[in-house]
Amino acid sequence: MSVATEVQAFPPPEVSTSPSDRRADIDAKHVRVAALLQEIQCDSMLVLDPDNVAWITSGASSRGLADSQEMPAVFVNPEGRWILSSNADSQRIFDEELDGLGFQLKEWPWHWGRAQLVAELCKGRKVACDLPLDDSTLVGNQLRHLRRKLSAYEQACCRALGLIVSHALEACCRTISPGETEREVAGQLSHRLLHRGAHPLVLNVAAEDRLRVYRHCGFTSAPIHTHCVMCVTARKYGLCASASRSICFGQPTPQIRKDHDTACKVSATYVASSWPDGVPKSILTTGRRVYTVCGAEHEWTLSPQGHVTGRSPVELAITPATEDLLQSGWAVTWRASAGSAMSCDTFLLSEDGPRAVTSPESWPLKRIRIQGAEFVRPDLLIR
Repeated sequence: MSVATEVQAFPPPEVSTSPSDRRADIDAKHVRVAALLQEIQCDSMLVLDPDNVAWITSGASSRGLADSQEMPAVFVNPEGRWILSSNADSQRIFDEELDGLGFQLKEWPWHWGRAQLVAELCKGRKVACDLPLDDSTLVGNQLRHLRRKLSAYEQACCRALGLIVSHALEACCRTISPGETEREVAGQLSHRLLHRGAHPLVLNVAAEDRLRVYRHCGFTSAPIHTHCVMCVTARKYGLCASASRSICFGQPTPQIRKDHDTACKVSATYVASSWPDGVPKSILTTGRRVYTVCGAEHEWTLSPQGHVTGRSPVELAITPATEDLLQSGWAVTWRASAGSAMSCDTFLLSEDGPRAVTSPESWPLKRIRIQGAEFVRPDLLIR
């Protein structure tokens, strides 16, 4: 065990998260939407799903809204693009989200509701929509496939988010004290994420052996005495990433060490198989074989092993029935678990192999050799 940097590092990025790169990314998506409109013979598209709005705006988010019918939408045709917003929200959206990115405004008075403006826009037009709407052409599946492959700009944003997620988890593991509760630790994780602009979507904090019973454990008032697993999914730039880290106060028990080693070996196996054109069923079968070799064959059946992520936390669940082959540009989260242990991180797939998005900053690593190549997974932090 050593403290080192993740072996599968990224080369220096050619694209940043700057406004100019974001504008170029939006322009490229506008071209793709225009091509889709021509293909389906529609003259305009209405985008209502917040995940699709985040995709076509390269990261704009809705904040402070409780009613889904008040959410901003996007209207686009080959010649232009508009944000649809309530007059209560339009100023913030342009000041904080869309200034200088080529969007115009179509605004509804708050007392109208979004539906009235949408009806006026669609009247007399052949409109495509990502959600079922009257007699519009449904294009939800097409947009989900388009957004699944991350652009160079989106990959840069994903890497930036991954650093935030890793830092929050590892800083929390270094500073918590025995006796603190899962709820207190979840609060600390949330604070660290929000402090750097990332919104926590899922927080799992499992003290002692609670993960052995509840794989999707959330957090409770249970105190942490000897062992804790933290797993978080967070969103920033309209993208999502997940990771886990584990801590022991004092030396781990033989069972915890065995569980953690098993989870690391399985997750490393998944990572090693994460190449373009990888077959999900074959990857899962290989992971299941590793569980069996480690004497934990039943663990595979107890929890989902991974998914494609992106604008939605789960863009595509990876199961033995998944027919889509893995593709370059996809972000994949692998989440192997065994007993009281979990090994979860998010990776970007490329023609050069998988690259860790949520790389450890300065963390104990387990080095695992698979078919002659070395893979590293976050080990237990022992304090």
